[in-house]
Amino acid sequence: MSTSASLDSSSVRLQAGEQVVVPLHIRNDGEIVEGYRIEVVGPPSVWSTVEPATLSLYPGSATTATVSFHPPRSSGVAAGAMQFGVIVTPTEHPDEAVVPEGVVEVLPFLDTTAELLPRTSQGRRLGRHQIAVDNRGNVPVTTVMTGSDPTGKVRFSVAPPALTVGPGEAAFANVRLRPAKVIWRGAPITHPFTVEVAPQESTSVVLDGTYVQQPVLPTWIGRALFALLALLLALVALWFFVLKPTVESAAEEAVAPQVAKAADDAAQAGTAADAAGGAAGAARGAAGAADGSAGVAKHAETGVRKLLKDNKVQIAETPVPFSRRLSAKPAKGQDATRTYSVPDGNTMSMTDIVLSNPQGDFGRVRVRVAGRELFDMALENFRDIDYHFVVPIQGTAGQAVEMIVNCREPGKPPAQVPAPTTCDTAMFFGGELTKTARGGSVSAP
Repeated sequence: MSTSASLDSSSVRLQAGEQVVVPLHIRNDGEIVEGYRIEVVGPPSVWSTVEPATLSLYPGSATTATVSFHPPRSSGVAAGAMQFGVIVTPTEHPDEAVVPEGVVEVLPFLDTTAELLPRTSQGRRLGRHQIAVDNRGNVPVTTVMTGSDPTGKVRFSVAPPALTVGPGEAAFANVRLRPAKVIWRGAPITHPFTVEVAPQESTSVVLDGTYVQQPVLPTWIGRALFALLALLLALVALWFFVLKPTVESAAEEAVAPQVAKAADDAAQAGTAADAAGGAAGAARGAAGAADGSAGVAKHAETGVRKLLKDNKVQIAETPVPFSRRLSAKPAKGQDATRTYSVPDGNTMSMTDIVLSNPQGDFGRVRVRVAGRELFDMALENFRDIDYHFVVPIQGTAGQAVEMIVNCREPGKPPAQVPAPTTCDTAMFFGGELTKTARGGSVSAP
């Protein structure tokens, strides 16, 4: 062999985000001037450099190059030992290349974040939230989640109570809050609470939230019942003071003359029979008039019942938390639109939006709700950004939430080989969906 090469150290141990330099000694044992090309192979090659990458040596001379390892602090670089080799290829004798080998060990690091979605919920008997746990480290992490209420008036349920999240991944847990006491009437009660997310061997994250407990019976139910009672009393008064006296008086006036005449002619059987027949006919006429008056009363009652049925009042449904994720991967120079439509019979209240640009792409992203533009931002200005609205963004049935992405240039993450050819943009948003309530007003017929 006309070339020899060796590393000062064949074992390297470093943290992600740090840099370690290892000297590489090269000697030309041949009889001619030799040029050399140096390159690193193996998994660490994507985050290693050689200085210089090419050099020349006279016969019998030696020199030293440097091999630098600089893994980025990213979940894309897994913790653990990885083998590598440094190929030293002679220009004149490429078949006599030498390959010193070694091992690089990347140490583990933890970077865990958590978020409560939504931060505020409302309900009569139940509050619903989600915990989003994001692992940005390079090793799996296990988190334990517990809730606490300073007032002691809310019972917690976290499912599952523990999550194991892989590097670069996110996981979700559901939080349910039930008040210890039901509010039947009156003003809503606000229950502040906290959820502690405790990652393994890392600092805990405390999330603040609020549950607004609504009364079971709305404030307008008393006025509606009073109006219904007043209507029923008016119908009863109409029958007893107007319709019933009219029917009884008509019957008495029609029968009285025939009864007197029958008494006077009782001695005469034939005359009495004729008079009785006439009196009976008159009585039937009076009864018919009474039946007609009763029919009028029955018709009025039927109209009132139909009026109440057609204008019934329905209590609005309990709001239900929801969350959706829109993702777009347009190619360079292209646009992509992703849409979510509010379901029929529902009203949307959006309280949270999280935009993600993990590759560091260049371009533009726009967010619109019901045709109204909320955001218009350059992708290169952020990697992850979240918004929380005190006043929710409203949307009715059939209206759309749109994310429009224009990809000008895909990003080039240092740990990804080959480099991506498309942009990668996502939007996570959430809030509450409420069933549309129906109601009517009652007017006199």
